[in-house]
Amino acid sequence: MMRTILLISLIAFSTLCHSTTTLPIHVVAAENIYGSVAKELGGNYVVVTSLLNNPTSDPHLFSITPSTAKAMTEADIIIYNGADYDPWIQPLLTMATPSQRKVIEVASLTLVHSGDNPHIWYSPETMPLFAKAFVAALIQTDPAHKLYYQSQLQQFNNRYQRIFKTVSSLKKRFQNIDVIATEPIFGYMAHSIGLKMHGDDFQIKIMNDVPPTISQIKQFEDDIRSHHIRVLIYNNQVINPFTQRMRSLAIAEGIPVIGVNEIMPNHVTYIEWMMTQLQRLETALSEKNKAKSP
Repeated sequence: MMRTILLISLIAFSTLCHSTTTLPIHVVAAENIYGSVAKELGGNYVVVTSLLNNPTSDPHLFSITPSTAKAMTEADIIIYNGADYDPWIQPLLTMATPSQRKVIEVASLTLVHSGDNPHIWYSPETMPLFAKAFVAALIQTDPAHKLYYQSQLQQFNNRYQRIFKTVSSLKKRFQNIDVIATEPIFGYMAHSIGLKMHGDDFQIKIMNDVPPTISQIKQFEDDIRSHHIRVLIYNNQVINPFTQRMRSLAIAEGIPVIGVNEIMPNHVTYIEWMMTQLQRLETALSEKNKAKSP
């Protein structure tokens, strides 16, 4: 409690000192997924700090630090996922902020609410909506470079067509193919491709850090052992005995396993990251399940 009070006091003090916006525009993104796109769109006119930026760590274990609080106080634009994915940001957002500061909750752009699947960056429609909202915030903050930001948005949307075309192609080839996942991370993308997702109840339990029921575990194992599903989609960032068990079982049964991340790797763009995962999915769906060795 005392630590939280000190952090909030730091924010309040710094807020009083942060009253005007000058270039570069300081952007804080709760997740590097949005931070990467923000940097693409803003170019040299923005400085972006992404708080969740480690693709090998569990993002649900993130906690506020003094450096986090300091970054927030210096931000002209704040971006966060919402839909209960990053609730730790709320105490920082409730502080009095300068009138020119912009806050973008991406979930609200996609009409996803508390209780829904929060992994909205795996929906093909999300990032163009975010890009449009972010560029609008940039123009409000820095109207002198409006034409530049509009050009950046147009170029981003043109590059993004690769994702839409790939999703459409995968849907034509693999619609109604049965798959299963340990968590609903990839759920929106799977739905866009038209895949038939199994184990939804199991996934929700794992996402909420609740042990699955015996019947849910049995059904999940039966789907794998019967080769009812063609691919297992697995969260690379969360270590859990239940999910590790299902991953090992799928491998033993010769069923392809696709690892997906909640936080994107560094030094790649969002489009590159998403295309790599779609290509891996295509390869896995194209494989024929191998029978388990006697």
